[in-house]
Amino acid sequence: MPMFLEFIDILTDEIRLGLPGWEAQQRMISGRPKMDLELIAKKNPRQSSVLVWLYPDNEDIYTRLILRTAYKGVHSAQVAFPGGTKEETDTNLWQTALREAHEEVGLLPEKIKFVGELSPVYIPPSNFWVQPYIGMSENNMPAIIQETEVQHTIDINVRQLLDPKIKEEKLILHSNSSAEIKTPYYNIAGHIVWGATAMMLSELEELLKRVYKRME
Repeated sequence: MPMFLEFIDILTDEIRLGLPGWEAQQRMISGRPKMDLELIAKKNPRQSSVLVWLYPDNEDIYTRLILRTAYKGVHSAQVAFPGGTKEETDTNLWQTALREAHEEVGLLPEKIKFVGELSPVYIPPSNFWVQPYIGMSENNMPAIIQETEVQHTIDINVRQLLDPKIKEEKLILHSNSSAEIKTPYYNIAGHIVWGATAMMLSELEELLKRVYKRME
C-alpha cells in the first residue's frame, strides 16, 4: 500500500505539471488532424466522460476496461473505459464517470478518490466529447456488470502499457470510411484496443513513464 500511495502522489504531481496531451494521443490514431476546438463546439457534441480507475494488488497497480456488447452503433463490441453520456441529474462530468462506472461494472462511488484528468478526446463518428478522469481506491472491487451494455471486464496491470510489444497495427474499417485503414492499436489480453480508448491509454502511458522514472 505505501508504494501505491506514493505512486498516486507522484501521478497527481505529474498531472499538475502538465499532461502529454496531443503529442501522446496522436501516436495511436491514423492521420486524424489535431482537434479544432471551435469547429467541434459548432457540432454541439454530446458531453460524456469515462473513469480510469486505479487500484493496487500486492506491488502492482491495475485499471479496469470493459468489452461493450454488440449493438447497432459505431462503438459496438469495442474495448473502452467505463463511462457514458452526461445526464441532467449529474452535477458535473466527474459525477457522470462515477455513476456510469457504478452502473456498468459495480464500482462504488464513495470508495473512489479523484486523482486528476486526462486530456479530452473528440470522437467524430458519434459526435462525443469525452473527458477521461483518473480515480483511485485502496482496494479492488468485484466486477458487477450491466449485461445489457458490458460483455465482460478486463483488468490489466498498468505496467503492460510500457511494453512496446503490445502495440501493433492492422487494417481496420472505420465507421467514417469506405475502406480499411492501417490503424495502431494496443493488444491487451488478446483484445484490439484502438480509437479514443487507445488515445487515452497512450497519454496514460506517457504519464506512467514519468511516474515510474521518479520512483526508481
